[in-house]
Amino acid sequence: MKLRYLFAATLAILAAAGCRPDINENSTASEKAALADQLLQDGDAEQALTLIDSALDSEPSSPDAPAWSITRGESLLLLGRRDEALAVASRYTSSTDPVVKSRALHNLWGRPDYGQPDTAGDAWIAMLLPLTGEGSVYGRQVSQGAHLAFDRFAEMHSDAPQLVDFDTRGDPERLMELMQGLADNPSCIAILGPLTSSSTMNAASIAERAGIPLLSPTATSGSVDNIGSPVFRLVVSTGNQAAAVAEYAVRHEGLSRFAVIYPYTSQATGEAEQFKSVVERLGGTVVSSQGYQPGDTDFRTQITAVKAYSPQAVFLPVSAWDAVQIAPQLRFYRVEVPLFGTSGWDDDLLLRHGGEYVEGAVFTVAFGLNSLYPETARFVYGYNRTYGQEPTAIAAQGYDAAGMLLDAWAQASTPTRSRIARKLSSMGPWYGASGRCILGSDTETRVSWPMMTVVDGEIIGID
Repeated sequence: MKLRYLFAATLAILAAAGCRPDINENSTASEKAALADQLLQDGDAEQALTLIDSALDSEPSSPDAPAWSITRGESLLLLGRRDEALAVASRYTSSTDPVVKSRALHNLWGRPDYGQPDTAGDAWIAMLLPLTGEGSVYGRQVSQGAHLAFDRFAEMHSDAPQLVDFDTRGDPERLMELMQGLADNPSCIAILGPLTSSSTMNAASIAERAGIPLLSPTATSGSVDNIGSPVFRLVVSTGNQAAAVAEYAVRHEGLSRFAVIYPYTSQATGEAEQFKSVVERLGGTVVSSQGYQPGDTDFRTQITAVKAYSPQAVFLPVSAWDAVQIAPQLRFYRVEVPLFGTSGWDDDLLLRHGGEYVEGAVFTVAFGLNSLYPETARFVYGYNRTYGQEPTAIAAQGYDAAGMLLDAWAQASTPTRSRIARKLSSMGPWYGASGRCILGSDTETRVSWPMMTVVDGEIIGID
């Protein structure tokens, strides 16, 4: 009866204030919860609490009940009922819903004046991303990848830090408010995020003043690099694969005479031209370059043409499917030389169908769902198993950025903001799910691509 009376009184107050006259005693729980969220954002915690209590009372088993409970806790917090608020939040810190978990942990740990970790010595890492609102599709992918990295780290380290999500909601003002709160909280010793270059640039000033390491997994602007420690961004190698293969073949294998067989596609044609350019710059030569129509399966004409020039190796910027068809035909026509390829080869069907004909072949790798690169394959398997869906390249970047931050944490012995920043500043290349990554560089050298070779029917990395 008391709740019903309070709800009726709240409706009267809202009607008098001109707020949502469509809300009445027959309104659904979802409608009440939506208005409660709006009232909470406007600072009217008392009326928000009454509405959200009514929603929870009418539909306690709703799938949205956890989110409504978090709204209730936030209302209690603003009303100064701290113990009740923290009791609500603590029930949802292990929620499988990242938004609910984010809000719960934010209520517990996100502000310097309340909700510190259980002991004064505990330290944690914040993740600052849009989990709702603009950019949330990408923010959630980064978050899932990062949490997978933290979960794996926790399996091997008893003192693993907690990763706490903070939802910026795609709002620049909220981003800065959260950033200031995290900077002021001494228990937060590093931040993973934000999502975009502009957000990272905006947050950088606070990070610099507080000396708190800030690592964006997805910022792309080289302007971020000019800021310097403690602000970093993850950079995934984007150099030309064909150039990387050419440099490896000439400098590491000592080869100088090459043939190229490629499909008539814009990508493959460009890679064939780039390969030729780099080989010639390094003092080698492409003795024959032969194209074919996509979908062709008989390569006798191309192979016969390149055989006449006696190449020392053949470069094949082709898909794995084409590679497993061309390689046996090269052997049949007695062109028995080393084979080189790009990341198109990086697919498990290469081993399933290539057999002895691709033995010793060298090729670059990049992120892909069927990648043979161990770090990528391990990530794809773990992500699929954990979340029941296939990961994206952005999720892989979240995973790798988290891995680099955790590596800095482990090296710091007793982690502090300054120690982690120093470890990140001196960190070398990181070979992760995305391939080869570094921190804070606008460009990568051509030889930066991870490379694999086939040995005894298995894939191994080339240092």
